[in-house]
Amino acid sequence: MSRNRLFAALCILACGALAAHAGEVVLYSSNSVEAINTVVDEFNKKYPDIRISPVRGSTGAMMQRIKAEAASPKADIFWSGGFPALGAYREHFASYRSPEAAAASANFRGPDDLWLGTNAHVMVIMVNKRALKGDAMPRTWSDLADPKWKDRLVIGDPEKTSSSYATLWGINETLGKEPLKGIARNATMVSTASQVYEGVAKGEFAVGFTMEYAAQEYVAGGQKDIQIVYPSEGTFIAPEGMALVKGSKNPEEAKKFFDFLASRSTEELLAQKFFRRPIREDIDTTRIGLPRTGEFKVRPLDDAKATAAQPAFLSMWKELAASSR
Repeated sequence: MSRNRLFAALCILACGALAAHAGEVVLYSSNSVEAINTVVDEFNKKYPDIRISPVRGSTGAMMQRIKAEAASPKADIFWSGGFPALGAYREHFASYRSPEAAAASANFRGPDDLWLGTNAHVMVIMVNKRALKGDAMPRTWSDLADPKWKDRLVIGDPEKTSSSYATLWGINETLGKEPLKGIARNATMVSTASQVYEGVAKGEFAVGFTMEYAAQEYVAGGQKDIQIVYPSEGTFIAPEGMALVKGSKNPEEAKKFFDFLASRSTEELLAQKFFRRPIREDIDTTRIGLPRTGEFKVRPLDDAKATAAQPAFLSMWKELAASSR
């Protein structure tokens, strides 16, 4: 083989070796291990040369970590925070207009393309009928201000879980402070969203504030004690979103993962396997046992207002929770 041909062959081999290690994406996420692994496995079928390295924790913990690492970001992308939580940390995200963004309505897109919705969380009351012990099923948020639910209601700490913040903020905005006082008095607060639905499923608590998909997993799994209540006063829809981390080390690879998460195929996959309500209107939720959005009452909330009011609301909530102990 001539020297030139040998050099060309070595170049091809070197390029192939580089392609085999094309990149890495560090993913910070508060999603379940199962959901993360499912999406990563599907992504790697399409992009086998990009390694996804997940780091899992609560939304609040992940946001604090992104903030602390701002001078030298460790994460490339965050997936699964509520819009108010993302808004509170917007300075740490990079603007990106995904080609998939056109499929989402404006209320599922962040300002300046700083984040994009991946699915919509409907806030519900999860009930363990066995743990009711003869008490009537709660039908409204206000029902859970009744003293009979003392230590039988579980909620996430709104400072650490975006779903809990969305629910409590929504109750305060639409029903006022009075029911919130009773809820603060009755509730046991836990640090992660998973502790809520797991606690109700085990019967450790009779009721909990959680997300529709989490409760539906138990219903679909055949746990007959579990029932989902869409409060008649109206519930709240909180989009779950993702964002690219500003100044990350692997921005191009992260954009590929971002686009993949926003794709129709991934939304359908998450709906079928994990009951995540898609943000696309052309996916039929009744096929996975979830009512269509128009079949229950929804109270619209202003995400920008919820973000701006978060520090004051959390301070007020802490006072309520402390005074009730």
